Amino acid sequence: MPMISYAQNGEDVLLRRLFPPDHRGFYIDAGANDPVYHSVTKHFYEHGWSGVNVEPIPEMHARLRADRPRDVNLHMGLADREGSMPFFESADIHGWSTFATDLAAEYRKRGHRMIEHAIPVATLASVCERFAVRPIDFLKIDVEGFEACVLRGGDWQNYRPRIVLIENAWPETWEPLILAAGYLLAACDGINRYYVRQEEPALLEPFRTPVNVCDDYIPYGYHKVIGDLQDQVTRLGSELAIYHEMGAFALGVARRVRNIQHGHPRLTRVVKRIVRRAG
Repeated sequence: MPMISYAQNGEDVLLRRLFPPDHRGFYIDAGANDPVYHSVTKHFYEHGWSGVNVEPIPEMHARLRADRPRDVNLHMGLADREGSMPFFESADIHGWSTFATDLAAEYRKRGHRMIEHAIPVATLASVCERFAVRPIDFLKIDVEGFEACVLRGGDWQNYRPRIVLIENAWPETWEPLILAAGYLLAACDGINRYYVRQEEPALLEPFRTPVNVCDDYIPYGYHKVIGDLQDQVTRLGSELAIYHEMGAFALGVARRVRNIQHGHPRLTRVVKRIVRRAG
């Protein structure tokens, strides 16, 4: 059966190549957003994985809590210090929400409404210390211009995810940090950059081939459309069955009325009169 890919650009398809089918791993998702739509971790959760989802948008955090009871779901952001910071939630596009004040100002100039909240923040190192009870198989970072702060808050000596996946936005501002932490660039798919820790260079190999039809997957959007169509076909089948039963019943009634009319000419005239008035 084909894999259902929930991620935006086949990120989960590519990551799946690195792990045995029966592996029950651990992830950290910084900027997790929706638990299903464009989720890099949904496929893995469905296959027994668990992890930590960090999400500052209240609505998205509530959805994560409802959908991921096995995960740790933190309503907060990651930074290079502990405390609280202004967070700018995009009222138009959730994915544009950011802790980066300059980026929020730019979005406002473009006419987008940015709602400011004070949101707790912690360092990646402290989150790992509290919740990374197992080796971290992969870390995903999608934080809209705040990548450098997240990376500076990591303890890259004691907590070394096997793969780090970072949205490919302004890499010149943060890539030197991940390279200096001892990671190797494995691939760039246009949307994301993938890095593997230098002590496992063999992990580079699965990234050499882009996601393709041989990966045997179907995007979640297509899967949902097919499921909706199947539901519609089932519903139409039920309705047709009802209409068929109603048709048989109506035919029986018509035959009985016809038989009665043949035996009662006066009733026939009454029925005709009613039909003319109804028309």
